[in-house]
Amino acid sequence: MSKKFWLDLFTGKTWEEFLKNGAEVTGFRLRRKKISQAIRPGDFFICYVTGISRFIGLLEVKSEVYIDDKSLWKDEIFPVRFKVKLIHKMGPETAVPLMQLKDQLSIFKNLKSPHAWGQFWGRFYFSYSFPHLKNI
Repeated sequence: MSKKFWLDLFTGKTWEEFLKNGAEVTGFRLRRKKISQAIRPGDFFICYVTGISRFIGLLEVKSEVYIDDKSLWKDEIFPVRFKVKLIHKMGPETAVPLMQLKDQLSIFKNLKSPHAWGQFWGRFYFSYSFPHLKNI
């Protein structure tokens, strides 16, 4: 079975908290529990920071999904979790700008509006595997 690439959204604050906590566990809201069961050890999370619109890191999934209410982030619990290994990280200033990749990513093809790509993150950022993100 081929490895899949999944998007893991962070804010600047949650990315810093993830790193501060050892970069070994990532989490999602409870509403993502069902789709998270499709993610397997050996898959990858491509880390994207909202606000600066940049890809900042790559994580390898090391566990099956599990539920944990232990507080790792200050503002939310994100109880749907995976153990991960940080494969690559960049700083905010060196992270890859999303718009720099627009000619390489399928989310930008056939848009009715040049701003419509933002809906892609909101609706499908976690429920879709991203083979086209291998370009990153």
